[in-house]
Amino acid sequence: MANQYKKTTNLPQTGFPMRASLAQNEPKRLKQWEDDDVYSQLLKKNEGHKKFVLHDGPPYANGPIHLGHAQNKISKDIINRYKSMQGFQTPYVPGWDCHGQPIEHKVETILGTEKFNQLPTEKIRELCRKMAVEQVDTQRQGFKRLGVLAEWDNPYLTYVNDYDATDVEIFKAIFDRGAIYRGRKPVHWCSHCHTALAEAEIEYGDEVSPAIFVRFEMTTVPAGLEAWAGKLWVDIWTTTPWTLPADDAVILHPEATYVAIVHDGHAEIMAEALVEKDCAKFGYGEVELVRGADGEPWRMTGTELCHNKYKQPIFGDQGVEGEFIYADYVTLEDGTGVVHTAPGHGVDDYLAGMKFNIPVVMPVDDDGRFYKGDGMGTGGP
Repeated sequence: MANQYKKTTNLPQTGFPMRASLAQNEPKRLKQWEDDDVYSQLLKKNEGHKKFVLHDGPPYANGPIHLGHAQNKISKDIINRYKSMQGFQTPYVPGWDCHGQPIEHKVETILGTEKFNQLPTEKIRELCRKMAVEQVDTQRQGFKRLGVLAEWDNPYLTYVNDYDATDVEIFKAIFDRGAIYRGRKPVHWCSHCHTALAEAEIEYGDEVSPAIFVRFEMTTVPAGLEAWAGKLWVDIWTTTPWTLPADDAVILHPEATYVAIVHDGHAEIMAEALVEKDCAKFGYGEVELVRGADGEPWRMTGTELCHNKYKQPIFGDQGVEGEFIYADYVTLEDGTGVVHTAPGHGVDDYLAGMKFNIPVVMPVDDDGRFYKGDGMGTGGP
């Protein structure tokens, strides 16, 4: 049995060692790339040819690189090398975003929130700049280790004075052309950092909250319901009851048909398609509809009901009114076909309110807390 397997020389032979020994070999490889100045050679090879310029969207200088950074830079490097092999000259200037909340947040994490909040603004800026300078170099070395070819010795950095000056020049040029204006838009807001957030910076948690039905007392009377003046409600549905203090309007579907049901001496307006379902949910028993002189049920569309008014549910006794408007995104699958809206609390509500010049009420401060007393933040659409 010992002689069954014989040594053979027919298999491929290699001089590569069994172990990679990266700790010893990687520094040698990096030094060779640097000594050979591969990036400059790449540019020189296609000097005078048509250029292919890939502008580098900058990462934040707030920590070591991760897989997202690696995927981004390696993908760009692949594209540049491919274009270089096609004969293009491919200058590639990397850059870093050295301003903004991620760097400030990193500094706050290191110091602790209590100590961070005690520092003057000038000191915070100094620490943030120091952090940015350190992390630019940390990330640069990480990208070099990935083999990315770029003009690493001359990147663009948003904290340098030349870059700031160029920003001002470009902004002034845009302003001089009349393209700069002041307006309003809904933004995501961080109540801890006191800053606007991009969509990509939002982290959503799984939260379960109640959906509620509320009767709003109407202050105007739609044609045909005059007999119910002072006894007329509109039934709304909302999945965000905490936004009721900021209620400004109720939204109906423009083409949906609305009726009024009789209950306990009052008339309540809701979508005809949801009457049976809602009355069963409310325990109203047999459904009775308000009827006109012709004996037919009173009906109006969302468009026809637009601009009617009601008492605001929280501040109605102070004379605050809300208004009927309409929007296509209201559905008739759940609720009453009438949706409470708070333009100060969401993009959809804000955009719907803008079409009807509904004022924006924001009853919370920058910490996300409701104002004490009767203070209310207001503004136009």
